Amino acid sequence: MLRIMRSHKFFTVFILGAITIMITIAFVFYGIGPQTNPSKSIIAQVGKEIITPEEYERAYAAAYRRAWEMYQNEEEIKKMNLKMKVLDELIDNIVLMSAAKKAGLTVTEKELQEAIMNEPAFQTDGVFNKEIYVRRLKLNRMNPAMYENAIKNELLLNKMRLLIAETADLTTDELNILNSIKGDKGQLYGFLLYAKRELAIKAYVEGLKRQMKITRNKEFIS
Repeated sequence: MLRIMRSHKFFTVFILGAITIMITIAFVFYGIGPQTNPSKSIIAQVGKEIITPEEYERAYAAAYRRAWEMYQNEEEIKKMNLKMKVLDELIDNIVLMSAAKKAGLTVTEKELQEAIMNEPAFQTDGVFNKEIYVRRLKLNRMNPAMYENAIKNELLLNKMRLLIAETADLTTDELNILNSIKGDKGQLYGFLLYAKRELAIKAYVEGLKRQMKITRNKEFIS
């Protein structure tokens, strides 16, 4: 899969966008509004794990900012049902995180370091700048330990998604149909493979969710 992502830049953007997000990085650097007291209520609970109002509001702020940059139209954003989509994403992340830990997946210190040092927001002329790194975290009320833990979790989620995705390949019949089409089939192949693997991830997560107790506080996001 990594080979396909390198050779088809268009679908690399598509896949990385879908993979999320990266929600963690996004909410760190976008505005966060006033918070309610998370000790008084929760947004959702997945097994023993909870989603607090603070976590939800941060994720929603990031998603709204991305949607606004794309549409710049309040009516279009309303059609997206963004509040529920953000909640579903957070729930799915908890489910995948649990699966990743059970599968024995880990993130090495080298992988974590590379992810942080390659983040453009922390670079000057393409080179990691520690001073900028610390300053940006302070501006967002975070310390390195908090941020590194968030990025470590995101990397772990990505590993789990890739592990699931790699189990879904195009069948012989699908390849035969693809080969019967005239012209350049590179992008079409990438699109079909991406779509199938996204469906595999979705099916896997939904299967796990049916085995877990999940409650949502819909009043909070109404």
